[in-house]
Amino acid sequence: MGISNYGGKKRSLSSVNTVLNSLVSSLNLDKRLKEHTLMGLWPTVVGEPFSSKSRPLFIDHEGNIVISVSDAAVGQELSLMRSQLAKRMRIAGNGLGIEIRGLRFDLKHFHKKEEAQTNQAAVETIRKMRHDNSPGADELASVTLSDEELADIQALKTRLTAADGEHSQIHDRIVGLYEKELRARKWMEANVTTRCQLCSQPSPMLYGSQGLCSTCFFASQVRPAQSEDALNH
Repeated sequence: MGISNYGGKKRSLSSVNTVLNSLVSSLNLDKRLKEHTLMGLWPTVVGEPFSSKSRPLFIDHEGNIVISVSDAAVGQELSLMRSQLAKRMRIAGNGLGIEIRGLRFDLKHFHKKEEAQTNQAAVETIRKMRHDNSPGADELASVTLSDEELADIQALKTRLTAADGEHSQIHDRIVGLYEKELRARKWMEANVTTRCQLCSQPSPMLYGSQGLCSTCFFASQVRPAQSEDALNH
């Protein structure tokens, strides 16, 4: 009897672990979706000419958004606006349930995506692959969102308004980006077979020998103190 009960407990614990692992995986996907939405807001927050000379890479384990910059001069100018930019991103992050502590600037990886190949034929192949694996406007519009997902979008808008009722245009931008990211993720889950070997999310392009999505790849490449040290020298 004891052995039988023990086996039952093991199966029960195994079932619980499976459910928990699935839940954690789902929460991580939702977190990544919200992080992508927040980073997609960067061009709106920073404006020109910096939106074309800087690009958010990922959010580090300390809650800092790592921003790649095209050169040291851009990094220095953005450093002067750090507190103001961080405040704007922090407000947006709060609405999405993401705690943002600050910004870090990275000099090394701005051109990394464009450096994949120097051979023109290979570049054209990569561009075509990205196009084929990335949804366009028609594909995004064709994605059907569930009632639960539509409710999540409305809840996000309500939460943003409650947190800061003065910037409705920014709120609409955040909600629009979130819906776009949600539709893109659903489309890629149905149509893209290449998946990141670390986070398991579908990705139109994989980077490095390990086959990582861009977020995981840059997170593995950028060391905590690297960007600030580069800007200070």
